[in-house]
Amino acid sequence: MTSAQSWRVGRGGFAAALLLVCVLGVAVATPKLLGTRVSQALDTLGRADPRWLWLAAAGFALAVVGSAGSWRSGVSLVGGRTSLTDATARYGAGSLVNTFVPARAGDAVRLGLFSRLVAGDQPLRTTGGAFAALGVARAAVLGVLVVAAAFAGAVPLWPLAVAAALVAVGVAAAVRARHSRAHILDAFRALATSRTASLRLVGWITLSIAGRVAAATAIGAALGIGRPFIAALIIVPALDVAGILPVTPGNVGVANAAIAIAYRLHGVSLDHGIAAGITFQTLETAISLTVGIAGLLWLAPYRTPTARRVALLGGVASYVLAIGSIFGATVVVPLV
Repeated sequence: MTSAQSWRVGRGGFAAALLLVCVLGVAVATPKLLGTRVSQALDTLGRADPRWLWLAAAGFALAVVGSAGSWRSGVSLVGGRTSLTDATARYGAGSLVNTFVPARAGDAVRLGLFSRLVAGDQPLRTTGGAFAALGVARAAVLGVLVVAAAFAGAVPLWPLAVAAALVAVGVAAAVRARHSRAHILDAFRALATSRTASLRLVGWITLSIAGRVAAATAIGAALGIGRPFIAALIIVPALDVAGILPVTPGNVGVANAAIAIAYRLHGVSLDHGIAAGITFQTLETAISLTVGIAGLLWLAPYRTPTARRVALLGGVASYVLAIGSIFGATVVVPLV
């Protein structure tokens, strides 16, 4: 794996991803093709305060960077090295797949892409162990969030037992890793012997979860929901549970229901809860698609370095122009 092409997306995968993007473009251009839920989402976004929605989008973007950073830290536990930009591209490619394919197929894509950074005779198994370590660390951070929500009177403490059980499994794996040479335990072995690596991994995961909490808070504020931060403390753990095994592409419907139920526990009407769920998933999907398409541009095979630079500069210019235009239309123009 010494050549530049060894870690890039193949031409077939790149073409398949572009086809999925085209399908989405048709759906967005004609939202009724996807039913009334998309139309309701667009109506909800039109009535919400756009300034808060932009803050929510920034929160989702922060969550993606935090998640990509956690994957980068996870793969570094087993010897993989890459930049944060490259890690975000690889993570974003998985997010793009998850948008269209159920059962967390995007995680398999991420495993494949990140395993190309790992040397050895079993890179996929070694990377799988790093992914398992990520899950345990995420459970620990979510456990802290559940405790905070419980002290705020928002949720009971029983969900903490689930997170504690996962952390206990991780601790047992780390102890076992000290006396085993199995590649799947390499990441746990590194966590057991390096406090710095553990703190780095937890830090990135904390940043990711904090981004989602900030986004959920901003969406609640945009829709006029009372105590939006407390509501966000309920929503984010609920979404993690709902996302364990998504049965629909992008977890559409399941995540909406989880958000609506969480808001109902917060005392919000079911109508507002459903509207918030649609808004949450619409914005998060938009950010995932944006990062995913950018990731494809980064990972795509190019004939020459010049062609790659031209494509990347063109993509950056297009994104800046599009975001600037939308921001101006939704925030600046109404203020004038």
